Amino acid sequence: MSMIEIEDLSKTRGDREVLKRVSCTVREGERLVIAGSTGAGKSTLLRIMAGLLQADGGRVVYKGLRVKGPEERLMPGHPGIAYLSQHFELRKNYRVFDELDAWSRVDQDLQERVFDICRIRHLLGRWTMDLSGGERQRTALARALLTGPGLLLLDEPFSNLDMAHREMMRDMLDRVCLDLHVNCIMVLHEAADIMSWAERVLVLQEGRIVQDDTPIGLYRSPVNVEAAGLLGIYDIIDDEALISAFPGQCGSAHRILLRPDSFRLSGPSRDGLQAVVESSMFQGGHRLLSLRMGSIGFHAQIMDADPRPGEKVGLVPVWAHPVNW
Repeated sequence: MSMIEIEDLSKTRGDREVLKRVSCTVREGERLVIAGSTGAGKSTLLRIMAGLLQADGGRVVYKGLRVKGPEERLMPGHPGIAYLSQHFELRKNYRVFDELDAWSRVDQDLQERVFDICRIRHLLGRWTMDLSGGERQRTALARALLTGPGLLLLDEPFSNLDMAHREMMRDMLDRVCLDLHVNCIMVLHEAADIMSWAERVLVLQEGRIVQDDTPIGLYRSPVNVEAAGLLGIYDIIDDEALISAFPGQCGSAHRILLRPDSFRLSGPSRDGLQAVVESSMFQGGHRLLSLRMGSIGFHAQIMDADPRPGEKVGLVPVWAHPVNW
């Protein structure tokens, strides 16, 4: 069942087309991420979906009814859709319980669940200007949830958070979806956040949707260089000898896309592929190697080994994707 439908949305600012006839349908319960480089139109699309920005053309339909823009409503926004910007603004000189004035209009059960999920019960008597960045974000999230939305739109909710607070926010949003049954659509830019959260990724480039795919599909089969870069390190190889090492996968391809997990380490051997280590970077559960075969440079990640620069390693090809861009 579709929850929200976006039909031919367009938006122009000055002489620049920010959105160019964007269309998609999002199902109930689907975790959608909108991704793309700066200026691609991500935040503009999110704000039009929330009813906070007027589109020049097209429409947004939420649960069968058109979402009206701010030029059509006295109070901008849709009552069933909450929007959390990446700045999570709070009013100054207010205590947190006054900032959350919507709580007096919702039932006790929702209040308790929101305070529990957002971990702000101990903050209710604090002044908003005395909150840390993470506390301000959790307060802003609680404020949005206390309006009782069916859809929550989040613009870069993990930006400017350290690792511990990113994990906390991710856990909170999981509970928002599962415990409160609120659908979430996010704008994200970090590869780890996209892959850990999304079921589906909508890639915007210059105001157009260029790829609508799963995280795995975007990781292994990006439509162009910019889309490939959204999910981390990649290499484009046109060396016939290296391409031919992936039989049955690349066929007659002249160029292939590799990721660091395109190989596994076989150890020093005279058989198979041999590469020289140029650098080795520890990344927690694995090491990221910069490798070279003759004039060809590429990357591979390995576990349980620590080869030094200048050493030779044996590689077993695992996967590659042919590209024509």
